[in-house]
Amino acid sequence: MCPALAAATLSSIASAQVPSATPYQRQLDLLVTDASFDGVWRCVDWNQDGDYLDANEVEAFYDESLGTISLSNNSSISVAPDGTAYVGDSTADIVLAMRDLNGDGDANDAGEHRVFFDNSNPAGIAMAAMQSLHVDLLGRVYLAIANSGSTGVDMIVKLEDLNGDGDALDAGEAVDYHTVPGSVSTADSIPTELGAGPDLNLYYTEAGASGAISKGVYRLADNNADGDCNDPGERSLFWDTSTIGAASPFHWGMAITRDGRFYLSDHSSNETIWTARDDDNSGTIEASEQSVFYQTSASTWWDVVIRDDGSILLCEDQTPDRLVVLTDLNQDGDALDAGEAVEVYNDTQAVNGGLRPRGAAFMRGPELVAAPPSVAIGASTSFNVTTNKPGELAAIFLAISNTGALPIPPYGVLEIGPLNIVTLGVGLSDANQHFALPFAIPNTPAAIGTLSAQAWCGDAYRQFLSNPTTVTITP
Repeated sequence: MCPALAAATLSSIASAQVPSATPYQRQLDLLVTDASFDGVWRCVDWNQDGDYLDANEVEAFYDESLGTISLSNNSSISVAPDGTAYVGDSTADIVLAMRDLNGDGDANDAGEHRVFFDNSNPAGIAMAAMQSLHVDLLGRVYLAIANSGSTGVDMIVKLEDLNGDGDALDAGEAVDYHTVPGSVSTADSIPTELGAGPDLNLYYTEAGASGAISKGVYRLADNNADGDCNDPGERSLFWDTSTIGAASPFHWGMAITRDGRFYLSDHSSNETIWTARDDDNSGTIEASEQSVFYQTSASTWWDVVIRDDGSILLCEDQTPDRLVVLTDLNQDGDALDAGEAVEVYNDTQAVNGGLRPRGAAFMRGPELVAAPPSVAIGASTSFNVTTNKPGELAAIFLAISNTGALPIPPYGVLEIGPLNIVTLGVGLSDANQHFALPFAIPNTPAAIGTLSAQAWCGDAYRQFLSNPTTVTITP
């Protein structure tokens, strides 16, 4: 769903709830933040062989030596629906916003990166040790902040650029969304990762070490719609993980699927990826609803990212540094069987070595919809494509059949009949990243049936095919 449409659809609940943006229905390249490089890498599978091991498949998206803003411990990243990537740095104490405006594949140029939030904010919020950030469907940025000694408090912060000046540093743009109760010492609470659930509530992982607050996943629900979750009953322990595993867990990464399944990394001594879903709708995860999804030895798993094909991607910052994709091929509830864990990056094998992944996020790929998807002869429908950023070229193609997948590197997969494609129209996406193309259905019974369409979008650096969509033509 495009940002403008989402805003209109969800305007009545936006102030109270958190609509999820990720995982995107269609994904493009992978952005990986690397605190050793002090920058962000762009991973592009140019030859579509399923990995990032080949030449030029790992390129600098932001390099502090070429940009104007220095990074130090940049360990979290999220990509907003409008294509902006937000990077959190827990030592520089900033949120850096970046976007490739000129289509050269990076965000190093003037005007392509800026400080979105820092300790100069008028709300007086201290970013003592920011652990992660998350962006929702409306483009609001949520931060998980842990205190540091005598500085700051353990809290979740909501950021929103209300005046459109490109930052959240003006009055009213930073809100204490939740202050963790009962946290006295530094070790009591360590909010680590954030994610929006399909129930429109925000979830965060707790890794406090003192035992004063149970480790696990907490749910924040703004029940009275006052814009925060600091009132009684608005915070609840959704998944108590204090006793899972052989050792005390430390959760850094968490990802939530569209159907409410949670994946949680535990990298202290357990080296485990846990999974759970509230199948009985009790409001909590019970012991029977949690299980080991993946487990290894001598690994340090950090971020967990859901791919659009349902598999999950893990970031490992250790020797060797790796990106691993887990897929439950035999549908037995785990990825522990042969062939279910695949390295898509290993710094000892890659042509472009040196990637040390802490956080990762997929860029949103182009999305095509037909509105309405069913129409009578003699009437009209419209094909609407959302591109990755404004001003991108978009071409929409039409076919009378959907013949399966035909990979066309590096543009993705053609999923409509290649032998009978016609170009329906070409144009540039507008300021809201949309390109719409009306389509009049001939007023003849011969038109009855199903048509398939797909879009091709992009800029000078990257072009990519959208998802296929269909229009059913009725009498």
